[in-house]
Amino acid sequence: MKTETRTFDDVVQVTKVNRYTQAERIGLIAGDHIISFGAYPPKDIIADNDLLVSVKRTDWLFIIRGNTAFRLAYAEGVEGANFEPAKPLEDITIPTGIQWPQYWGGIQTTGEMMLVPDHISPVWAIVPPLLYTRFRNWQMLTAIVLVWCVGLNEGAVTFAMAYLVSVAAALFGGASMMREASERQGYVPRGRYQIATGSDAASLELETAARVRRIRAGLPPVLPTEEVAEGSASPAT
Repeated sequence: MKTETRTFDDVVQVTKVNRYTQAERIGLIAGDHIISFGAYPPKDIIADNDLLVSVKRTDWLFIIRGNTAFRLAYAEGVEGANFEPAKPLEDITIPTGIQWPQYWGGIQTTGEMMLVPDHISPVWAIVPPLLYTRFRNWQMLTAIVLVWCVGLNEGAVTFAMAYLVSVAAALFGGASMMREASERQGYVPRGRYQIATGSDAASLELETAARVRRIRAGLPPVLPTEEVAEGSASPAT
């Protein structure tokens, strides 16, 4: 994977996201650093907020959250969020020359986040129990273990058929199953994401959960030590 290291001088920070607004629904969180609003650099948006109506609903916001770079679908818009100019972000490493996979995002009331890719990797699909464990789909994990145990008890042919069916289900319907299971578990839809790698998705889940918990506890979304770290973040390698 090719990468490039850049310094972003033109950056705005999300200082507040009001509850039950469009900005919250698309997944913005206080503390986010926005690098671009679709085709518009942040300085243009700060100078003229009316430009936001020109940002297409199919555009993506380019964001740095903690040590992770990602894109967030503009979708319903950013009404309900406050912005202010931020310090430059230095030495940000960004993957290039690849198409960033898309993810569905959901957040529980506890702050826990779940990111489900639109397409399940064959590496995950060939071992369905690992897939269901990764996305905390305990019902499917229990069901697949039970079916496999029955197959083993019946014989090698029955087990092989059960295994192939489970792999096919994970490969062709795994993404939709994971999203539906997440919503049943209380994950409220919060945005569409583009993230370079799976490891970045896991990092973003952890960072988002920590920030949401701090915000709901009345604490600053970004601690002073984290602000220093973000200035020299390497979100993806």
